[in-house]
Amino acid sequence: MSIAGRPCGAISIAVAATLAACGGHRPSDQARVADVLHTFLRAQADGDGPTACAQLGAEGRADLVRVVARRAGAAGAAPASCEDAVGLVRLVAPAAFLEALRGADVGHVVVTGTTARAEVADGTQFPRQRVALAKREGRWRIVAVPGLLPG
Repeated sequence: MSIAGRPCGAISIAVAATLAACGGHRPSDQARVADVLHTFLRAQADGDGPTACAQLGAEGRADLVRVVARRAGAAGAAPASCEDAVGLVRLVAPAAFLEALRGADVGHVVVTGTTARAEVADGTQFPRQRVALAKREGRWRIVAVPGLLPG
């Protein structure tokens, strides 16, 4: 069979070569949003401040510091940076809570242009939380951190 005088086999090979050169399948924005959230949650549970904070936009980093400072304020251990906030959560959170963060489900991802929202839930340690993200310089970042902290 041929299209416009060219064999279909040649066209199929050209299309396959083009897709391979472009890296084949690219993840959707929904998949990228979910990946950012999973990376943040695992890093938070592991106390990996640099990785967790890299998933946050500037407003998300400030939000995390504020939320942790509010919870830690009575103990006088308010964090000075995003990385400190991640470390403090790791230090004081019960093991079951940290495991819940690692295994949390991300769902209901809705992308609208350069903004997104998703829901995070584990079903046991914390209620379903809504998270807001924004795409900046081609990368998705968390801009509003929910109260994913114990107690």
